[in-house]
Amino acid sequence: MKSSPESLSELARKIALSEVKLQRLGWEIEEIGQPAAHELQRRLDVLRIEENALKRNLAELVNMEDPNSVRMEKLEALLLHIQSEENSVLHDADFLHQSPPTSAEFAAKAGAGLVDLCLRGIKRVIGDHHPLGMSAFVNHSRENLQSLYGLDETQADHEAAGSSDA
Repeated sequence: MKSSPESLSELARKIALSEVKLQRLGWEIEEIGQPAAHELQRRLDVLRIEENALKRNLAELVNMEDPNSVRMEKLEALLLHIQSEENSVLHDADFLHQSPPTSAEFAAKAGAGLVDLCLRGIKRVIGDHHPLGMSAFVNHSRENLQSLYGLDETQADHEAAGSSDA
């Protein structure tokens, strides 16, 4: 490749596009989460190091009075390698997004189902109007208990008299 200002600007544009692609790839890997994305994160870190080296070499090439074509070809080869590895990491990240749920996801769903089951059981036992952990008979008057639970005074008095006889 001939080292002209147009070819240098084209190379700089390709490097900028590669940097944007690496940023998006980093976000996608964060979305996947650990430990599944551990190897992808390692590969992404290597790509970022290579990209920094590419930008540093491009800056040196721009500052040179007479850039040679051999150095430009090496930069192009490194850029092609980075783009190829980016595509490979992107393919692997897409694969991980399509993978079936992990055991942690199953455990979380089972835990949520268990909590829901417990809450429904508590609701059935103590009803809708009592918060969790509060006794059904705290802060209620006799009239309130009669209206809520259907106790009439004659039945309550009869049960009280029967229990005192025993």
